[in-house]
Amino acid sequence: DILSYLNKKGVSVIFLFRRNTLRRLISVLANNYDRDAKQLNGTHKSHVHSEEEVSSMHREFQ
Repeated sequence: DILSYLNKKGVSVIFLFRRNTLRRLISVLANNYDRDAKQLNGTHKSHVHSEEEVSSMHREFQ
């Protein structure tokens, strides 16, 4: 029963798996690029967490 259900819904399962895998791959590639290009006080930050970090990054890239 489970196998027949999964075969009927297989396209959705495969699509979601591929989408999440692609999203992860893009995220890894972007973080690898940002690690060298965008550093905050000498360390890599994929996302800023305060207005101070935003201001600091803004000053560095102007």
